[in-house]
Amino acid sequence: MNLNFYKNVIRTLLTIFCFCFLFAVSYAENDVYLSLSGTANRASIGLSEFVPVNGFFEEMNLSKDFKDTLESDLILSRHFNVAVANSSYKFDLDSQFAYWMDKGVSVLVTGSISIIEQTKLVVGVKLYDIESQQLIWEDKYSGSVKSYRYLAHKINDEIVRRFTGEEGIACSKIAFINNSTKFKEIYVVDYDGYNLRRLTKDNRLNVLPKWAPGSPQIIYTSYLYNNPDLFVLDIAKNKRKALSTIQGLNSPTSFSPDKKVLVATLSRGVYPNLYLLDNTGVVLRRLTEGKYIDTSPSFSPSGKEIVFISDRAGYPQIYIMDVDGANLRRLSTKGNCDSPTWSPKGDKIAFTMKYDGNFDIFLYDLPKQKIIRLTENQKNNENPTWSQDGRFIAFASNRSGRSEIYIMGIDGTGVRKLVETRGESFTPSWSHGL
Repeated sequence: MNLNFYKNVIRTLLTIFCFCFLFAVSYAENDVYLSLSGTANRASIGLSEFVPVNGFFEEMNLSKDFKDTLESDLILSRHFNVAVANSSYKFDLDSQFAYWMDKGVSVLVTGSISIIEQTKLVVGVKLYDIESQQLIWEDKYSGSVKSYRYLAHKINDEIVRRFTGEEGIACSKIAFINNSTKFKEIYVVDYDGYNLRRLTKDNRLNVLPKWAPGSPQIIYTSYLYNNPDLFVLDIAKNKRKALSTIQGLNSPTSFSPDKKVLVATLSRGVYPNLYLLDNTGVVLRRLTEGKYIDTSPSFSPSGKEIVFISDRAGYPQIYIMDVDGANLRRLSTKGNCDSPTWSPKGDKIAFTMKYDGNFDIFLYDLPKQKIIRLTENQKNNENPTWSQDGRFIAFASNRSGRSEIYIMGIDGTGVRKLVETRGESFTPSWSHGL
């Protein structure tokens, strides 16, 4: 969403991460943890078949689907080189260690699948150190048979946590706008492109969805009542409510990390400035003033600063200010900028900048005061949004001839399309802490 959108809205309103593999043992609630060090190579992890406990046909099919999902998760995490056993190779646990050692694997994941009363799924998982042949971790996960992908995601995220100390992202979701119905509606999909769902069916214009931190709530702007109002949608409860319906522009917004306040662009009949609101939509404070267009605010992870776009320099540039509106300063960039968003680690800001005729994704390294280009020669790339571990960015791109959602590493590599959809898709927002 570039600045023209806001200008058009205003006109409308005026007219109506060598990974060397090392084992480190620490004890916390009897858990055993691993650590990784180095920077070049990924750790090697073996993934064995998940054994169907009862031997039912359904269990055998689900065992394969479950292992495939977990394998994909481990690969997409980019922490591991994943080796998979030949499904026709039958061996006991002792022979497994020799088999995997020959493959250069350091850690082995094994498991079991059990379907109870046709609808309940129980998954057992074990993690072994190949060299010592010792059990590192085991657990059981249960849910409905239909939730097998979610259970695989949970196991992946626990494995990632035990290696890195950080939460994995396999249980996260991405919200975005799609116009396949001829209207712009909100959709949500798992981080791996599965389980696509349409959330709104308004036959109206809905734009700029943003997740609340650690919450199933999405805030967005909608023309449901013929004014660009702020709404909050709770996808767990399938309920929504209007948050700010002040006449004029109410868009876009960013929640503070503690979800107690949010910053939004409100025009209130004049120029769009930034305001601080509580989580019920009550205006607490005006943060910017003047005959400028101030948009696209994003809170820092500390909640003490806000980055945003303003045309006060004569063209849209990136500015940072304290949460009370003080200490305003501009980041030095060359072209027209849009959609700045702070990384979860707080050291970088991802943003869109028009350069060489197209919009591309860039990073601003705050400690080094350096700009890093992530996309190039792939038409327009816009609206970056961070994964909760700060290692990936989702964005919208029309490189295929129409706008679609893509994911890449923060070094610009490993680009993949998120999901196949009809129509065009825009403005992704990645959930954190769901």
